[in-house]
Amino acid sequence: MKTLLGITLATAMTLCTAFLHAGESQDAEDIAFQALKPVVTALINASDAEELMARADTLEATDTLQAIALYLAANREDPKQMLAPYRVAALFARRGDDTLAERFLQEADARGMWFGPLLAGDEDFADLRQTATFKTVLANAQQRYKKIAPGKIGAVYVLNPSSGIPAPAACRPVVVWLHGYGINGELDESYQPLADTGAIILGINGTEMIDRVNSFRWIGPGFEGTHQVVQNGLKELAAQQCIDRKRVYLMGFSQGSQHAGALLAQHPDDYAGALLLSPGGQQATPTVSKARGKRVFVINGKLEGPRNQQMSADFRKLFSNGNEVKSRTHEGGHSFPDDWSTSFPQALRWLMGSEA
Repeated sequence: MKTLLGITLATAMTLCTAFLHAGESQDAEDIAFQALKPVVTALINASDAEELMARADTLEATDTLQAIALYLAANREDPKQMLAPYRVAALFARRGDDTLAERFLQEADARGMWFGPLLAGDEDFADLRQTATFKTVLANAQQRYKKIAPGKIGAVYVLNPSSGIPAPAACRPVVVWLHGYGINGELDESYQPLADTGAIILGINGTEMIDRVNSFRWIGPGFEGTHQVVQNGLKELAAQQCIDRKRVYLMGFSQGSQHAGALLAQHPDDYAGALLLSPGGQQATPTVSKARGKRVFVINGKLEGPRNQQMSADFRKLFSNGNEVKSRTHEGGHSFPDDWSTSFPQALRWLMGSEA
């Protein structure tokens, strides 16, 4: 890191000196330094390649060159890092520099890049898809993905009610948690209030890994792949403990929320209700629902984008015929509300008909 920092600072000083030698004013020097400041600041404060990557991610939308500089720094800082050269390749391809794009794609490939599905659908490489380099790198990545993905896609995580929560006379209900884009189904202790409603919380990894082994998404077309993964997860849970298959509820956030709503609409015999949190996603929301006699709770933030606002409204409308729909709009954006650790359990109790 120190070597890279020295190189970057030296570059900054060279640029500033060039301005002065050209007879430019101090204002021009300040302008040049300000242009470099985000990169210099990130290099000074970042403790490792992951922090450089995180900062580069935030810069992609506003300054491609600054993002490239930080990805390159992360690339050199960690010689095993395969996402950094991939991101550099994508940004160079976006800028139309095919030679450098292919160079860094090959570097990512040499480091064992495995995220074939992501590469296959990345529009940054649209102009390179027919080149021999891209085809070779893609084939290698897809082959590695096939070896890495099994056992991770659809993996389940179980959170049971605390020992002091009374057990029902029959088997416990289940709340299936469908995470948002880029996350996973892992359940930490912060989710315990959800389980303490008396339900078993079943977290499930999405149907496709993205660019890290702990990062998943729910893919289409349609929602049948998600339904199958959820049913497999329930079968696995049922082999471990007694569950009430008539009281399986869906709870999702963002992309997971869209899929949760779609599953209830399309498979009402398998799911008893849904808690939909800030629905989002690229697929079209179902326009026909088979669900009747279900409880659906839709929660979203006032500051969410128009597409998310519309999807929340679409689900409220979708389930309005023959179901009981409850709604809340909190003050925030595309996130959990501040009171989620108390308000979500309350919503689940209403969903399960155990408000008292």
